[in-house]
Amino acid sequence: MADTAAHLVDRVLPEVPIRQWVLTLPYPLRYRCAWNARLTSEVLRCFLRAVFADQRRRAKRDLGIGRGLCGSVTFIQRFGSALNLTPHFHTLVLDGVYTGTSSAPGPFSPLPPPETEDVARVLAGTARRVLRRFERKGITMEEDPLAADDPLMAMLGAASIRSRIATGPEAGDPWRRLGDRVEPGEEEEDGVEPGARLPPRCVRYGGMSLHADVAVPAHDRRRLERLCRYVARPPLALDRLQELPDRRLSFRLKTPWRDGTTHVAMERRELLERLAPLIPPPRAHQVRYHGILAPCASGRDRVVPGRETKELVLQPAKDEPSCLATQPTSWIKGPRNGPICRNV
Repeated sequence: MADTAAHLVDRVLPEVPIRQWVLTLPYPLRYRCAWNARLTSEVLRCFLRAVFADQRRRAKRDLGIGRGLCGSVTFIQRFGSALNLTPHFHTLVLDGVYTGTSSAPGPFSPLPPPETEDVARVLAGTARRVLRRFERKGITMEEDPLAADDPLMAMLGAASIRSRIATGPEAGDPWRRLGDRVEPGEEEEDGVEPGARLPPRCVRYGGMSLHADVAVPAHDRRRLERLCRYVARPPLALDRLQELPDRRLSFRLKTPWRDGTTHVAMERRELLERLAPLIPPPRAHQVRYHGILAPCASGRDRVVPGRETKELVLQPAKDEPSCLATQPTSWIKGPRNGPICRNV
């Protein structure tokens, strides 16, 4: 977590304003993205296309820039604050555009903060693109290949998404909640109270939600590193896990829920039930780079920080001999690949 945050601040994210966009998915899509890495990539691509399209639209409207260059770093989080399975995206987007071409980006032009209408437009564009992609590829929500291939993991994942106990005599019951609870009224499908007031630059529709109210100024690198640590954090914090007098376990929530719940209680085996679905599929990267920050972007080395430092390290001074030339070497004959040089 700390190493990833330090790397992003020192070597990846330029000194420009950064805005965090958080996209959560409806329950059926969460379940399928949890096990299908390719589907997760498709949904993320639809989301970023909507974000970048909105940025270019606002850049043309407010700054007169015809086609700006955008960039982002996305963390795919699979967990919620109660160790529940809920894949969602934390995307750190450059809060502006670069002028110029992709191979020779020019100066950076910051954008004014998006309005709630802009965030709603991005969410609508994401939903429209996802639906179009599903129709094109023939994907339906009724299909469940995981249930046929691995029924146990499918059962654990479905129970975790719905905050239900998966196995044992209490299978299917809601998770045990602790705290000064006040039962809420009728809830919607996505777990939000009807009439609940939304924060600025946050919209919800059809089980999806998009939040874009967190931003970091251009030169506040310390705050940016804290944000990177937050989005790169692991699912389980040991200081929030404690043993109850009856030998059960209690996990403290990061923030209390609206009904007053502060902890969730579980048996020891239930902890394993909740941790198992949080393991990502094999060969599925949980950090993604897009736009001008993509690894294959031709102009990436012109915008990332530390370029001058890397050039100084990689190019030794001409009037100084190499350190390897001053050290004696011995040659060791390898079994297949010929001699190997070793410093002595």
